[in-house]
Amino acid sequence: MDLAGEIEEHVVISKGDAIIGGAMMTQTDQDEFHLIVFAISEHERTHGLGRLLLGKLLQQPWNFCLNGSMPGGSRYRVTTVAKGKSAGFYGKLGFVPCDFSGLAAPFAGQCGDCPEAADCHPVAMSCSCSITGADTKSATDGGVS
Repeated sequence: MDLAGEIEEHVVISKGDAIIGGAMMTQTDQDEFHLIVFAISEHERTHGLGRLLLGKLLQQPWNFCLNGSMPGGSRYRVTTVAKGKSAGFYGKLGFVPCDFSGLAAPFAGQCGDCPEAADCHPVAMSCSCSITGADTKSATDGGVS
């Protein structure tokens, strides 16, 4: 499994010495986050690891961003670009298709000149989320709405 950027910028799932899943997220605005990389090893799919990892990322994305900070209000948005058949997976967790122009720069134009775009069928996606609970700093308070 290849990683984009430095390993310190990723959330990883390991099994023994092997990395079997991971993600990289960035904060693009006070109330907006972008999931740059999300992957589960092919032989580990269908065991719920992807759903578990993405669910945690959506609950409190600021905790998984390098230098992330909590949103200013109770609502925030997470965007990503689904590739291949992954749009269905993201849809099950609350993402809906959106226009690429709705993504933060540089992600809005990331597929425009890509020679592989016709093969990977990229879909810009967005998920509206909200902070719930009294203690917004604990790891179990966030929720997808």
